[in-house]
Amino acid sequence: MKKLAGLLTALALCLAMAAPALAESRCLRVQLDGTIKLRPKNPAATQGQPGNAMMSCQTNGKFHIELIFPEKGGQAVSQKNWVVISGFDCPPDQPGSRCRQEAHADAFYPRPFTLQASVEPEGAFSYVLEFRLAQLPPASPITITIQCEGAPADVSDYGSNYRQLMLPWHMNKMVLTSVLNKSRHKHPPVMDLPPFLLADVEWDELVTLVPCENFKY
Repeated sequence: MKKLAGLLTALALCLAMAAPALAESRCLRVQLDGTIKLRPKNPAATQGQPGNAMMSCQTNGKFHIELIFPEKGGQAVSQKNWVVISGFDCPPDQPGSRCRQEAHADAFYPRPFTLQASVEPEGAFSYVLEFRLAQLPPASPITITIQCEGAPADVSDYGSNYRQLMLPWHMNKMVLTSVLNKSRHKHPPVMDLPPFLLADVEWDELVTLVPCENFKY
């Protein structure tokens, strides 16, 4: 009985010592905060052609990506990402036209999205991160008011603007090398988004170790 009591006491002590260690287990958090600028490849070709003004619009966006991984690498176990239109500017439909196009206020609310992402250690303090948008999110249409000589008219973009903001992640697998606790600014070359868009994307990037218990899986 004394031996059994001693074993139980030792086991209890081991569990008590292990509990804080489990509570303090760490995860890797990757944060990207940046901007996306969408520009037509040939804006002059779309001007002067009725109905083509929306194709030559300049859309600016902001995005936030937060990915949580096991400390030793692997697939993302939690994430919180969003993109939002921060600017929407459309040229006149025709040369000399007084038409204006303005997006409604709800166009400037953040939209969430989900990435396929994994990370692997590369040395003691650096990591290789890979992610892409495997599937475009459901269409999120915005309403645009067109004001010309007559009464204003509301039209839908049928979700094209937010889907276009997602194309850099959807058409390209991003592979990034990041250093722990070191903020970096990344500005890759302008991306070609067929058939008629270019995307200029840049961001600030930070990788840190955080308590896993702060995140729900």
